[in-house]
Amino acid sequence: MSIDNILVTIWWATVGVVSLIIVLLLYLMFRKYQRNRRLQAIDRLTEQLAKADSALNQYIATGERSRRMLAKNSLEQKAIEEMLIHRLSLSRSKNETQRIKELSEYYFAESYANDLRSSRWSTRINALLYIEQFQMMSLHSELLQALQRKHCTGDERFLILRILAVFQAPEIMDELESAAIQYSDIQLLQLVLLIKGELLDQLLQQFDKYSPKLRYIIIDSLRINNIRTQEVLQLLEQCMYSNDKEMRIRAMKALANFGYMSPEAADRMEQALTEQQSVSWQERLMRVKVINSTRDERFLPYLEQLVSDDSYEVRLQSAQALLRYRQGVAILEQIATNHPDRFAKEMAQEILERRNYERNVG
Repeated sequence: MSIDNILVTIWWATVGVVSLIIVLLLYLMFRKYQRNRRLQAIDRLTEQLAKADSALNQYIATGERSRRMLAKNSLEQKAIEEMLIHRLSLSRSKNETQRIKELSEYYFAESYANDLRSSRWSTRINALLYIEQFQMMSLHSELLQALQRKHCTGDERFLILRILAVFQAPEIMDELESAAIQYSDIQLLQLVLLIKGELLDQLLQQFDKYSPKLRYIIIDSLRINNIRTQEVLQLLEQCMYSNDKEMRIRAMKALANFGYMSPEAADRMEQALTEQQSVSWQERLMRVKVINSTRDERFLPYLEQLVSDDSYEVRLQSAQALLRYRQGVAILEQIATNHPDRFAKEMAQEILERRNYERNVG
């Protein structure tokens, strides 16, 4: 092949590539133009729906339906969807919230059910997010079916489990152990925090059967949700002396939040302190926090002793805990003056100076 022919071939190839790029750019520009027009149309419709006298707002406020509420096309349906989500985020009335959920069921339940079967991941995820926000309990069986499909990804599965937990669906209980394996502590905590009532009772009854990770999360959820029942107290006091160090620490942290110990647990705590068992500084810190929350005067000598602990955090918490007792200031003054340990003296002086400063400022 001559050089001229090669140059001609290269030229035509270049023209072809450039033409293809131009066509692709024009296509993308057209798609963007269409998308912008659609978004603008939806925005205009949403503005109309947001007016106080709109049929949608009238229904949300009074419960009276109108033919004007019927969506004539997909644009109107999308505008209604966005408006309902917006109103749901603002509503503080149970009646309004219920009407919004009922209307979302009427308009979108069938559509979301179909979207859950879509081959597109983004479509399935969006449907799950809307189902969660509208709390569409009517799609309970469709969610369970979606959970069993082969193409159900980890993100989808987590959203489905979260929705089931919001619904207080009993099926969530059978999924917690596998969720503990698949998801992070934070994600697992999100699920367990949603479990309440009878399901929470079941969770506590089966506590010993669960894996360590799930048990840790259950303990944390009881603390965060501030659950204060006799059953929870018994569980925390039992876990406080587990063979598992991490369990002991989390249980004591939750017990400190509980603010109370049974007399039997207090006796056992005193015995453990008397025996001066060798435990980590984290456990010593949690013991101080439990003592601080109960304010039982029998623990005063141990707080005084812990002001000279090797750990700064333990010294600080012990000194602060002493301030909550009637004779605490006198004890700190004595430590600041006479204690043989330099770190204990400095800590007592620091806490007393801080106390005096706060009183003067206040």
